[in-house]
Amino acid sequence: MPIFSKKFSYKSAPPRNKRVLESDCPRIHEKLEEFRNIHLQLSDDGGYTFANGCWSSTSKNAKASASNNNQQLKEKITKLSEENNLLQLKVDILVDLLTENTVEMTEIKEKLMK
Repeated sequence: MPIFSKKFSYKSAPPRNKRVLESDCPRIHEKLEEFRNIHLQLSDDGGYTFANGCWSSTSKNAKASASNNNQQLKEKITKLSEENNLLQLKVDILVDLLTENTVEMTEIKEKLMK
């Protein structure tokens, strides 16, 4: 019994009888415009439409919802600006404290060196 013998031999696949050609399958002609504009209906009031790369509201109260959204964004902007101002104030106070501390430390080191 040889050492390097094949224990299993694979069978080759039988050749196909018939090839599928493009002419055998009918081409599907669909309007691509149907897939570029997406309509999403969330409630009876209206929904959203995705066209030209952005979502827009198609509800009956589109102006009211847009103004409500604008109001929320303005409130968020004012809140974030107030928070930013507070954080800048805290940073300024910490920098002042750090400079005072370094001045005191340098004075102490100078006294010790004399």
